[in-house]
Amino acid sequence: MPQEKFDEFASILRQYTYPISTPPRTEEPRTLDVDDMERVARYKKLYGGCVSDALLRHGVVDTVLTHQLRPLKAHSILAGRALPVKWHSLAPEIHMSDEDMRARQEQWDREGSPQKKLHMSAFPGCVYVFDTGFDTQAATFGEMSCHLASMLGCVGVINEGMTRDVRKILEMDDFPYFSLGTTPNAYGGWRVMDVNVPIYLRGHLRHSVIVNPGDFVFGDDDGVQVIPKDLVDEVLLTAEEILATEVWQRGLIDNQEIDIHEVYRRFGDL
Repeated sequence: MPQEKFDEFASILRQYTYPISTPPRTEEPRTLDVDDMERVARYKKLYGGCVSDALLRHGVVDTVLTHQLRPLKAHSILAGRALPVKWHSLAPEIHMSDEDMRARQEQWDREGSPQKKLHMSAFPGCVYVFDTGFDTQAATFGEMSCHLASMLGCVGVINEGMTRDVRKILEMDDFPYFSLGTTPNAYGGWRVMDVNVPIYLRGHLRHSVIVNPGDFVFGDDDGVQVIPKDLVDEVLLTAEEILATEVWQRGLIDNQEIDIHEVYRRFGDL
């Protein structure tokens, strides 16, 4: 990296290490002429800190999701275009009469299963993002659904609810899954209410975070973040620049080419 480019970027990092106020959003974000599968591949070379710093650089500080969401498999890296899904507990409906159950089944026969609607909405590079209304009584999604989702192009799941069939999900090839926890039971049940509409998940820095269709999501060991759809490429490019700078800094430190005084003089707080 040219020294003048590094000095410029280092000054930006120092400015926003402990911001007093949120910097303004970028007015004309850069865009890339690539498909979402390439975006997924490039985002998965990053890590949570780079993405968070890039979001901060563009005025976004409130899209970190609750840290109760954890990967089923440690060190998973999840990135993709959000496909938001609103679920609803079937707890009241397990007491439906046989007549009402038949009527509902006839409706599904005519209109299609709500879960089928979810899978019919999948596209390459999407991540299913589930709003369960904070209900954790039953497992929302399991292994067979994950296989079908993967076949349709889905590259992972964020489920603010419970999951089952974990051992079988972990046998899948590169299908990251973030969840609140696990349980074996599906009884109690769930129903898909709507697909590809704005949803609200619990946040880390605010009560709730909106996830819109077209947003990007990124998750790793640090947690899960939402990248607004108008900044997806700009944040990617900025995060790649941050990573390149950090690789250069790390090399100087690891090779003992710079002492501690020079570290703080040139880079500020790390």
